[in-house]
Amino acid sequence: MISFTFLFGLFVQLIFFDSGYALADEVNDSEEVEIFQNDGGSGIIPKPGSGTPPSSATDRGGALQLTLLGLLLLFPIVAILSVRRQGKKARKT
Repeated sequence: MISFTFLFGLFVQLIFFDSGYALADEVNDSEEVEIFQNDGGSGIIPKPGSGTPPSSATDRGGALQLTLLGLLLLFPIVAILSVRRQGKKARKT
C-alpha cells in the first residue's frame, strides 16, 4: 500500500508540477553547440598510411606499447603452463 501511494504521488508530481527533465530531454539549440565535421582523416581515426613512425617510446606503436602487447600475449601462456604443471604435480601424489 505504501509503494502504491509513493508511485501515485510521484505520478501526480510529474503530471501537475511539470518537471520537464523527468518527462523528456530538453533540446539545446543554442549557438554554443558546435557540430564536429569530418575533415578527411585528421580526426580520431586516421586514414591508413597517414601516420608517422614513432619517435619516442610513448608514441603510438612505440616501445612501451609493443612491450605491453608482448606481456598481454605472454601472460596467458605462462598461466596455462602453470596450471598444467600444478595439475600434473597433483596427479603424481
